[in-house]
Amino acid sequence: MSPIIPLDDTIAAIASAITLGKGGIAVIRVSGPDAINACRRIVQTKSKKAWESNRVFHGYAKDLENEKLVDEILILVMRSPNSFTGEDIVEIHCHGGIIVVNRILDILLKSTHVRLANPGEFSQRAFLNGKIDLTQAESINKLINANNIRAAEIAFKGIQGELNNQINLIKNSLINQLAEIEARVDFEEDFQEFDYDKFSKNLNIIKEKINFLIETTNRNRYIENGISIALIGKTNVGKSSLLNLLSKQNKAIVTEIPGTTRDIIEVNLIIKDIPVRIIDTAGIRNTEDYIEKIGIKKSLEMIKECDYVIYIFDLTIGLDKDDEEIIEKIPDKKLISILGNKKDLIKIKKITNKKYSKNIIFMSIKERQGENLLTEKIIEKCGTKEYQDIEVLLNERQMSNLKDSLKNLNDTSDIFDKKLPFDFLAIEIRDSIKNLAKLTGEELTEELLDNIFSKFCIGK
Repeated sequence: MSPIIPLDDTIAAIASAITLGKGGIAVIRVSGPDAINACRRIVQTKSKKAWESNRVFHGYAKDLENEKLVDEILILVMRSPNSFTGEDIVEIHCHGGIIVVNRILDILLKSTHVRLANPGEFSQRAFLNGKIDLTQAESINKLINANNIRAAEIAFKGIQGELNNQINLIKNSLINQLAEIEARVDFEEDFQEFDYDKFSKNLNIIKEKINFLIETTNRNRYIENGISIALIGKTNVGKSSLLNLLSKQNKAIVTEIPGTTRDIIEVNLIIKDIPVRIIDTAGIRNTEDYIEKIGIKKSLEMIKECDYVIYIFDLTIGLDKDDEEIIEKIPDKKLISILGNKKDLIKIKKITNKKYSKNIIFMSIKERQGENLLTEKIIEKCGTKEYQDIEVLLNERQMSNLKDSLKNLNDTSDIFDKKLPFDFLAIEIRDSIKNLAKLTGEELTEELLDNIFSKFCIGK
């Protein structure tokens, strides 16, 4: 691949996560044509294997201004092209902690012609040097930012090239269709009459594959982004208690006084590998308290804003008309369950309203009864059981390219319906292939490339 951005300078950055005053080791990564010579200047070593490729050797980092040693380090050298970026790379492994690692980086930048790397620049160079494709680069960023095991697994499949493989299969199918059209244009006398129905069926198969990737991503976006679940109900039904139960913490104040929760309380947790934000809301009731009214207004707004809702009512009172009025405000697609709480206090009565009876579960939040059943309801509503074997999830940029590719193919319908000259198909198919090529990084502008990698962390 011919780079569209100059790669003749040498860059450096801290490549490991660091916390103020903590960490056993930290890593500084240096990449570029002057990486080895620059690091030689600030490293003192007696190792006979020093600066050999794929060797780790011992040494010390020194400050050239006062000739003082600042830390005991290990140095790893990877010479071009056998490195992540395809360039000469040196990794300096020093003691952790923000002071030490930043001091060594500062010495390197001051004492040599090395500059600080831009966000994602190491991955960008790996892409430009043909070490990885664009989907692999973006998957690295996904893996770093994964907040649950399932998201990390899917990101790693992307690093292994799974998304690129699937896109290339679709693209190659389109190239085969395009090749037939172009061959017919050049050598029409050698072919039988163009079969519009057969060609349309072939394109429909390809469109189905594209649609599957789009729909799978739409349905499973929660794996990466998580879901929000609002706990809605009247006062004193157990919303705050449920928040505390699910989070295994006392995040919300629980009392018998109505209206205790006056504002939104949130907690983030993982349920069966799904990142979930549980939102405790103010209990809904008629009140003259100004602050509580604001809280109740926010509760009703959360029905619209959140992904899902669990409605909670008090079994000792029953599901009354006020409850039903609130439930009617919740779209069916958002309602995970209607939860009857305080099961331990009464003998369960039948719910006469058939509309709600199938979606009601009974719990004693205080006695921790019914928690597993509620968890299953959450999993069922998210659709995770149906899509356990998904292998790729697209980001927004990839989705945009794939939708554009699909639109090109959908725009061929008029050509088939009206039996227009078949060579018109070549225009749409060629544009469809071009959009797929943008997705994998075969067709990019410098501006777009900078935009993609600017979202990466500095050291990656």
